[in-house]
Amino acid sequence: MLRELRIINIVLIESVEIFFEAGLNVITGETGAGKSAILHALSLIMGSRADSNVIRKGKDKGAVEAYFEKVIEGSLQKLLDDAGISYEDDSGLIIRREISHNGKSRAFINQQLVQLSFLKSVGAYLLDIVSQHASRHLLSLEAHREIVDLYGVLADDVATFARSWELEIELQRKLKALIEGESQRLREIEGCLRELEELQEASLKEGEDEEIFAEYSLLMNSEELSNKSGDILRALDGEKISVMQLLNRHKRGFEGLVRLDPTLAPALEAFNGATVEIKEIVYTLSTYHSRIVCNPSRCHQLNERLTLIALLKRKYGSSISEIQEYQKKLIERIVELENGDTNIENFKLELINVAETNQKLASQLTSKRQAAAKAFGLEMVRQLVSLNMPKVEFQVEVSSQKRSAIGDDVVEFFLLPNVGERRIPIKDCASGGEISRILLALHVVLAGKQEIPTLIFDEIDEGVGGKTASLLGEKLREISKNHQVFCITHFPQVAKYATLHLQISKSEKNGRTSTEIQILDEATRHYEISRMLGEEPVHTFK
Repeated sequence: MLRELRIINIVLIESVEIFFEAGLNVITGETGAGKSAILHALSLIMGSRADSNVIRKGKDKGAVEAYFEKVIEGSLQKLLDDAGISYEDDSGLIIRREISHNGKSRAFINQQLVQLSFLKSVGAYLLDIVSQHASRHLLSLEAHREIVDLYGVLADDVATFARSWELEIELQRKLKALIEGESQRLREIEGCLRELEELQEASLKEGEDEEIFAEYSLLMNSEELSNKSGDILRALDGEKISVMQLLNRHKRGFEGLVRLDPTLAPALEAFNGATVEIKEIVYTLSTYHSRIVCNPSRCHQLNERLTLIALLKRKYGSSISEIQEYQKKLIERIVELENGDTNIENFKLELINVAETNQKLASQLTSKRQAAAKAFGLEMVRQLVSLNMPKVEFQVEVSSQKRSAIGDDVVEFFLLPNVGERRIPIKDCASGGEISRILLALHVVLAGKQEIPTLIFDEIDEGVGGKTASLLGEKLREISKNHQVFCITHFPQVAKYATLHLQISKSEKNGRTSTEIQILDEATRHYEISRMLGEEPVHTFK
């Protein structure tokens, strides 16, 4: 609940700090005394847009700060956690708005700067302002449905249906996409099969491109290799004068030199070694030369294979391993595409099952809404009768609409205020007194079911008589058993039920008018109620 409110330089208030209590907090005062300043302050806390006109004249900025006690739980806790807003274990929440004279404003939650849109989301969990001119409950058919669901405790049923309905919509979307993509699927299968056939025919092997290129290079150079190796062989060991012939011819002469001069023995040894090495060279070249094959047909075949591999690399990957990986994924894609027909049939069967489930859930939800609507209508009549509308009829109509995430139903409230008159849609009610009593009865019926801890009734008694005002006060006190309630009123019949009574007054000091707020004790409260009754007060107070 709202425990403390500080207001600085707002409207006629220079600076005030107010402490509130659980139960019914009543705010009274002369017209124009500044009761609207509290509403301005609370609306700012709820995230309403700031208007620099609310800043006290002559001041550069205004500020409002509110402390809410033990309110962080459930959806609000998740909202704060998701936004990274820190808070203490006692679940307290401090909200501050600062408004500059240039119209700019800043918002803080527990000292952390937040966007105005986020503050508005948080404020919706903390406060609700109820007035004849600012209540969504009587204007929107969606709100009528939400009220009946709240009264009937149908939140879980609605959530269950909504999840199942979203599943049905998603299945419909996927099925439509599959059916619309059938021709595309067939074209893709055809293209994938062509690619797979091309790769399977190629039957590539890892590393074969390098092996083929090596063989192809040899074949391309076979004539040159044969000629050059043959020339060397003929020079070394040909039929005409060759190196081997010369070496063999001079070997005996070299041996004769060594016999004449033994110092040449190392040279002879080197000579013989060179002869042996040249023989080895001749043998190697001879073997190599005999193996050289000049095969233009094989060369052409290898060239075509290399050309094919190069083409496949351009289309499917930069290496044979990448091409093989592409082929593997291609096979998987073909299997997936060929199962498209099965997927369509599976989606159709699943969609039928989900649609049947949703029909059952929607029917159950409608039945529960009809029962809740009937009970809610009867309870509203009971409350309105107790608010001095003895002949009233309050009807809740549950009719069909196109199915959506909330079911098949549209809910609307109707009022028959007088016997023999036509019924009026609640959203079209013109009488302020009727609207006041409907709003109050509505909150009495929903007391304890709403998550919002604090309700603010802004002159809800406008347009009603004295006797009805007293009944309104009783109802406000009843609501305050389940919620913290604030009521701005001109009726003493309402004020007398206050748990905490605040009096707003204005005074003039140093040529400036200021609004003051005072918590009344028993004596001063008696004085204020006497003033409201128009009686001569028995004493004065400060």
